[in-house]
Amino acid sequence: VTDQDPVANAENEVRSALDDLQATGVLQPKNRVDIEVLLNPPKESQMMDGARDEEICQAVLVARNAQEEGPINGGDVDVEDDSPLEPCPTHHEVFQAASVINRYVEHLDDPLARKLEAILASFGRQIHLEESRSMSPTRLTDYFTCI
Repeated sequence: VTDQDPVANAENEVRSALDDLQATGVLQPKNRVDIEVLLNPPKESQMMDGARDEEICQAVLVARNAQEEGPINGGDVDVEDDSPLEPCPTHHEVFQAASVINRYVEHLDDPLARKLEAILASFGRQIHLEESRSMSPTRLTDYFTCI
């Protein structure tokens, strides 16, 4: 091992640190793991030995086809993820959640709580602004029918 090999130097430093931990009693000898075993677990090596090249190639092709036929490219939406999509919360639900958080943090004596209150207030103003911008103008007569 030469001083020019950074991997060997790093491994030696790790071994030295582990030796120091073991000497102080922090690390028990039975809990120590060899670096090679840590980087290449035997179970993982056995799994890789069992996988044939054809199986790996087939898995890659299936993943590629699923990606190419995904929702971005106009394919089936359920190809990549079968989990149900949760709908986006409404403005009202967001304000309710912010209100609950504000009620909680108002009783805390912490600068972080004050920052959170300010951020939630700013966020609320931003949502109100976006909501008002998305409204369409109406007239009073729009709500009444002519007889």
